[in-house]
Amino acid sequence: MTASDKKFSVPKLGVRLARSCAGFVLKTGLTLCGLTALPVLYYFWPAVTVSWAQVREDRHAGQLHRTQLDKETKKLRAEIARLKEETAQLQEDLAQRQPKAPYIVVDTNTNSFLMREPGNVLREGICSTGSGKKLVWLHGGKTWVFRTPKGKHQVRLKKDNFPVWKKPDWAFIEENEKIPSPNDPRRFEEGVLGQYALDIGDAYMLHGTLYKRTLGEYVSHGCVRLDDPDIEFLYNNSQKGTEVYIF
Repeated sequence: MTASDKKFSVPKLGVRLARSCAGFVLKTGLTLCGLTALPVLYYFWPAVTVSWAQVREDRHAGQLHRTQLDKETKKLRAEIARLKEETAQLQEDLAQRQPKAPYIVVDTNTNSFLMREPGNVLREGICSTGSGKKLVWLHGGKTWVFRTPKGKHQVRLKKDNFPVWKKPDWAFIEENEKIPSPNDPRRFEEGVLGQYALDIGDAYMLHGTLYKRTLGEYVSHGCVRLDDPDIEFLYNNSQKGTEVYIF
């Protein structure tokens, strides 16, 4: 080997040695780091495993939840559409059933009345309705309960000029009097029905009253008592066949 070969081979040898040392140091360092990390991984690995499983479970649950929400939303939308269609049908039925002419409504819960036409209230106020009391005629074996008849009725007859009231049997039983014959003059009484009356059948009427202080109370024997201006208005704005709804 010449001198010049020795001159150039020494640095190359040093480079190789340096690279070998560096590789050894790097491998040793990685090995030591790995050995150092083993206890840490041993300690934290269960938690990491559980956390990852929880993440996967939560993701799966979230997907199921979104799927369920989509199903529920679809069902709700379908139900809303069905209800809208049903409501529209009911409104159409109501419009067809609603009286086209003025009609009278009596509310026995509040002792109030009103006269309506489609979309408009013509008159409203207070009234008196049946007391609900029971009268028993022991000798005759009859019982009367003084309630205002609920349901749909019609004006069968219009009476004016202070209509005469033909007293029924219970009126005499109530006063502990002997019941007269059907056409006995004692059965006919003037002035107690006011000036106007609307007969709705079965001896029930909407009429005026002398006992204005009791308007708004449950005091009648079944008829509907109204103040004079109110019954006059109903009389003038109704006709035979006018519908009367009592509830």
